[in-house]
Amino acid sequence: MMSETTKRILSSIVLVAFFLVAFLYPGFYYLDLLVFGLGIVFLGLREFYDFSHREESQVFRGIGYFFSFAITIVFFTQFIGIQQRIIPPDWALEISKMVSNPSFSVVTMLFTALMISAFLLQIIKRPLDGAMMSVATTVLATLYMAFPIGHFFLMLGLPYGEYYIFLVCVITFMSDTGAYFGGRWFGKNPAGLKVSPKKTWEGYVMGNLTAVVMAQVLNFGWVYFTGQEIPMGILETVILSIVISFISVVGDLAESALKRDAKIKDSASLIPGHGGMLDLADALLFTLPALYYYLKIKEMIGFEV
Repeated sequence: MMSETTKRILSSIVLVAFFLVAFLYPGFYYLDLLVFGLGIVFLGLREFYDFSHREESQVFRGIGYFFSFAITIVFFTQFIGIQQRIIPPDWALEISKMVSNPSFSVVTMLFTALMISAFLLQIIKRPLDGAMMSVATTVLATLYMAFPIGHFFLMLGLPYGEYYIFLVCVITFMSDTGAYFGGRWFGKNPAGLKVSPKKTWEGYVMGNLTAVVMAQVLNFGWVYFTGQEIPMGILETVILSIVISFISVVGDLAESALKRDAKIKDSASLIPGHGGMLDLADALLFTLPALYYYLKIKEMIGFEV
């Protein structure tokens, strides 16, 4: 019978191959990437809704799906207007300009509409018991899934967007991989976190070191195979790897806290060796927006991104 570690490795290979095809092949105006993103949002939301289900406070799934998809599509539309690989039709550029207007945030409007809709449905259809959790969970699920996936599109649209996507994925997943094997091979001192009592300090340190080393390997491979410059120096990459690795741990523990509250081990059994979509992408949901806003702050103060 195949071990969990073997399942984890084989599943990772298949998922990485699938991701690279969707990510690097623009297809018909990147619509394949949009479908890929919407699929992740759908699966993540479904898992979130399932393990947050309570008899006294049930999420409003319909409006959750609707507004999550709408927000993801808005981010994608903004991406179409800023990316440089394909030339979209004029009408698509006009729509992109409208939803990218800095004086009017469509995403903020949709979040506001989601909150109002959730409260309205609670008032009309449900008893008052559990109102706070029903509304809060409905809004949180969309913020948890659609917002990070939307920032994937925004980061891909940056001049060095493909490199940054590779960088954040390498740091995030290598940090998790290093922590997993570091804990299995060397783990002796528990980190003392109630939300994940089996995690060890050795695992966290190994994950951090793995992230730093693999980010440098990525930089070397990027220059060697693409011939393109790296928009970051060695020191910046090292520091960023350490910070992003830490944020990835926060993302992982955040999902662990949600699962412990729901009294389940995995968010689903969708991916052999990993669990559900949230088990696989939990850290990335935190690291993607974190890296994007670091880059925007860096750009704001005058550095090239």
